[in-house]
This record gives sequence, C-alpha cells and structure tokens, in this order.
Amino acid sequence: MIKLTKFLKPYILMILAAITLLYVQANAELALPDYMSDIVNVGIQQGGIENAVPIAVRESTIQKLVILLS
Repeated sequence: MIKLTKFLKPYILMILAAITLLYVQANAELALPDYMSDIVNVGIQQGGIENAVPIAVRESTIQKLVILLS
C-alpha cells in the first residue's frame, strides 16, 4: 500500500475532488423523491396553491412580466 501512495500523491487533489463530487451527486439524487412528494402533496392532495400571484411584487418584476403578456 505504501508503494501505491507514492504514485497517487500527485493526484490527491483530483481524488478528493472526485469523492466530493460523488457525495454531492448522491445527495442530489436522494433529494429528488422528497421534492417530488412535496409537489404531489401540495399540487394534488391539497388542491394546489390557492393564489398563484404573490401579494407583493417588485415593479421591476412586473415590467419583466409585462413583456411576456400579449
């Protein structure tokens, strides 16, 4: 094993980055069912969101939305 560390030493940063990215990927994939259950619970079981328009909207946001209106 000590002989292998000699060859892996220049790549230690890339190995740690790969492990970190795999950890992030696993967490993202495991979070998807939770997000889907929230969508189903709010959208289907509770009859959806009562009001799609928020109470307060910034003027800049309204101007951006007006561009999309016909």
